[in-house]
Amino acid sequence: AKADFELPAPIRCQEVRPQSLTLWMSSGGTTSVLHADDAENFLMLLDGRKTVMLVHQDQAQAMYAPLAEHQGTSPVHQESVDLVAFPRFANVSWLYGEIEAGDILYIPHTYWHQVNSYDRNLAANIWWQHLEDWRWWDPANEKEYDLSKFGSAGWVPFDQLKSRGPDTLAC
Repeated sequence: AKADFELPAPIRCQEVRPQSLTLWMSSGGTTSVLHADDAENFLMLLDGRKTVMLVHQDQAQAMYAPLAEHQGTSPVHQESVDLVAFPRFANVSWLYGEIEAGDILYIPHTYWHQVNSYDRNLAANIWWQHLEDWRWWDPANEKEYDLSKFGSAGWVPFDQLKSRGPDTLAC
């Protein structure tokens, strides 16, 4: 299916490697879990309407990421938060957006997000990375990169970690 899909112009170059392409179809009323993906992400809405909650990587502790059953997810659901069980979630700074048919939303690498779909909708996600990505962290250092620990005391803030990469890249 990737051969049938034209990449968006900002990533249409040899230095970008698509990881996967997913087609999402729904009659509406669907909600993803609050989660983070390990790649850059374009969410392209072909038909319908979606709302998206976006949260910076360094707020993983306020989203209780270490308590999640599956790595990269949160046990908290933004629309029905139990503030007795998850009191730190009340302090999460998040961005809220609404997308409609024809819109493309860029979701940065490991940004926490939750997507709600309304009415009938059709969307595609493409996850990708640049060949020069990952040069900003040391994979041998397990105390440097752990999605569930960003924002914890003693951990390098995500933006500081990412700033180790080059200022500009080809493409």
